[in-house]
Amino acid sequence: MNIAYIITGLGIGGAERVTVDIANRISGLGNNVIIIYLTGENLHKPDINASVKTFALNMKKTPWSFIRAIFKSREILKSFSPNVVHGQMFHANIFARILKIFYKMPKLISTEHNIGNNFRMFVYRITDFLSDFNSNVSESATSCFIKQKAFSKSKSLTVYNGIDLSKFKINYIARKYIRKQYNIREKEFVFLNVGRLTLQKDHENLLKAFSFLIKYELKAKLMIVGSGELLQELKEFACKEKIEDYVIFAGSQNNIKDYYSAADCFVLSSSLKTFLKQSH
Repeated sequence: MNIAYIITGLGIGGAERVTVDIANRISGLGNNVIIIYLTGENLHKPDINASVKTFALNMKKTPWSFIRAIFKSREILKSFSPNVVHGQMFHANIFARILKIFYKMPKLISTEHNIGNNFRMFVYRITDFLSDFNSNVSESATSCFIKQKAFSKSKSLTVYNGIDLSKFKINYIARKYIRKQYNIREKEFVFLNVGRLTLQKDHENLLKAFSFLIKYELKAKLMIVGSGELLQELKEFACKEKIEDYVIFAGSQNNIKDYYSAADCFVLSSSLKTFLKQSH
């Protein structure tokens, strides 16, 4: 089969990582695979199989750039002749749906990795007829889309993100290097959190919980890998809780596997309540 993935960008992020992993795996099964990304740089070049071709549209926030990207992608698809076009995330999904008006796709799949605000839900709703199949990565998110009629129930399904566990074998050399880089002693217990520094990831609640451990004199560090608009606010909150010496804001990192090796426990703080509140 010929399968084309369309994604907003190939920067650092969970959806981008999942898309690359899926594209590699599908290609490895003997299919022809391409990835078209709307904007930004391709930060996954070292991880993408040579058999998977990538195409950058370099789209800007102007009507002319959007039109040019539509016709450029149409030419790419005409040359590739996909059996399936698979959009990932809001902007790419809507782009792919509009592209379907100009290029007849056998099947178009729209996959979301989030819960959108009212505007995004409205745009999904009025373009739903252009998609052949919809999916989201959690049951609650899929239900939310169906409830708000952004996705038709008859053609929507929850498809959980897959994880290639073979990639996550402990690397003791990387563990030693990362811990030395951040002045972490070998006997210190390291909690790791990975994610964008946004409200729905609920880092403030994570810092509150971690502060209780420090008050009980647990020799531990909390390493937060990721970037976002709340960085300064979270740093100030850590100071307020008097745990700034125990919290490491590591920023965005490409070698995330090394950070997993350096840690002793992974902690996820995402709040479904905040997630749903942001969608209204």
